Amino acid sequence: MRSQLRPVLAAVLALVLPGLGHLSLRRWGRALLWHLTVVGGGVALFALYDVEPVDPLADPAAASAAIPTDVALPVALLFALSALDAYLVGRADVAERERADAAAEAMRRRAASAEGEDGPESGRNPPAAAISGGDGETLEVTCPNCGQETDADLGFCYWCTEPLPWAESDE
Repeated sequence: MRSQLRPVLAAVLALVLPGLGHLSLRRWGRALLWHLTVVGGGVALFALYDVEPVDPLADPAAASAAIPTDVALPVALLFALSALDAYLVGRADVAERERADAAAEAMRRRAASAEGEDGPESGRNPPAAAISGGDGETLEVTCPNCGQETDADLGFCYWCTEPLPWAESDE
């Protein structure tokens, strides 16, 4: 449930400050790109329309009237597009995480069924054919979470730090 709220949080943060929603999703390059686009576009529009700075504390009514619609509308549109992009990227991350979890669960089931009654811990160990070569050396296996090759003896993927399905738990 918590991961389902991440896209919404990212969109709200992107509305507060452009790029902040992407930072919460750990998309550094995208965050920088959106921030520079919105801020740079705003600065360019303010310079193009020669908007004079107004002190909002002195006269609040004059501050809202000082920004022309030709400037405010495109900047608001850029904010909205940044928030939409943060939401869509967050949704894609959630879907990818769910697919990885489903693949890991399927691998756990396959390992458990392959071991059958012979396995000492029913699915906690990887299949022997998957990790050892003909001469007994340990081979690398593919992590079900990130897809990178990792050492099966470690019990966790050193790329994404997720535990491997056959790793022993300390419970």
